[in-house]
Amino acid sequence: MNRLTSACLLALRQGRTYARGLHLLVGAAVGPVCVLVWPGITENLARTLAACALVPVVPLLLLGMVPGMRRAEGIQALLMLVPDDEEAIGRAPARTLSDRWRTSVWLVLRSWWGLLVASVLAQVLSVTITLAAAPAVESPRTLLGVTIPGGHRSIWYLGLVPPLLLVAFTLLVGAGKVQLALARRFLGPSTAERLADAEHRADRLLARNSLAGELHDSIGHALTVTVLQASAARELVDVDRDFVVRALAAIEETGRRAMDDLERTLDYLKEREPAARTVRPTLGDVGQLLEASRAAGVTVRARTAADVGAVPGVVSREAYRILQESLTNAMKHAPGSAVDVVLDVTGEQVSLTVTNRLVEEAPPGRGTGKGLRGLRERTALLGGRASAGAESGRWIVSARLPLRLGS
Repeated sequence: MNRLTSACLLALRQGRTYARGLHLLVGAAVGPVCVLVWPGITENLARTLAACALVPVVPLLLLGMVPGMRRAEGIQALLMLVPDDEEAIGRAPARTLSDRWRTSVWLVLRSWWGLLVASVLAQVLSVTITLAAAPAVESPRTLLGVTIPGGHRSIWYLGLVPPLLLVAFTLLVGAGKVQLALARRFLGPSTAERLADAEHRADRLLARNSLAGELHDSIGHALTVTVLQASAARELVDVDRDFVVRALAAIEETGRRAMDDLERTLDYLKEREPAARTVRPTLGDVGQLLEASRAAGVTVRARTAADVGAVPGVVSREAYRILQESLTNAMKHAPGSAVDVVLDVTGEQVSLTVTNRLVEEAPPGRGTGKGLRGLRERTALLGGRASAGAESGRWIVSARLPLRLGS
């Protein structure tokens, strides 16, 4: 009993209790409004309640077929029933016949449940008021077929008032929870909507992963090149001034490219068109990428096809990122090792191989494997194949990208 009292006192302080009660009363009012035009219908209580329950059924079923009604009921349920999980109740108009039928059934059940709760609650409150007023009224009263005597001898009736009020409030709280459960069942997202929402979430996750991969490859490469170039320039600042100038120029160009990539990514996040100068690099920019690596002190031997400009845009962009990540890994994990790059374009695919010697004395890598994982994801997204691993004392990264997507 103490636990029930504590729960009721807690609910008494919560605004959603009264909002749910109002939602119940709004549903209960539909029936009486519909039967007001019937003369003499209120002469018998049983007939009145039956009419209030049955007369609105057909209009409510037809009203539920209106697509916008589901949206209106969903918004109202969210505002007044206050669910813990807002996704449990849909706010979209009905798109299928099943959604419309569910809305129609909800409208009928809402009316019936509200009418039932309002009727029981009215009777409980009527009994409570009668017992509370009995000591002040000398004449007896008849309530629900029971005669209740009045007068000062009925003062003990006042002891029944608090429990009856507790029953009424408990009924209101419980009925609100039932109303919320019905709303979740009949106004909740349909199977098709859940699938569409899951696909939307998957697309957003894929887009976020793609952006993360873009930033990892671009900014990671820029920082690696910048660190190597700055370190080499510091060592030779008093020995080879021309090299220092070239290194600083390469740092400037690398930083500018990284800023362009960052700006393009932020433009995407802000859902605006990226500026022309922030277009993603392609295989046509491979020469600059290789020169930047060489300026960082890396020996790069490259053999590239002459017709890389004919590679389709999406394949060209992803191939550039794969090469960029491969060079970054070589510079980070095998400093001082020469890198061999072979880029071929056939009639069916782009073939890319990046090879470097394994350096046993190299410092332990601090990578997390995201770069190689992103490399494989880029390749798989285009229907290609990629591999990375050690073989005969060398680290080999190989990627094959089809020129025709889906082939």
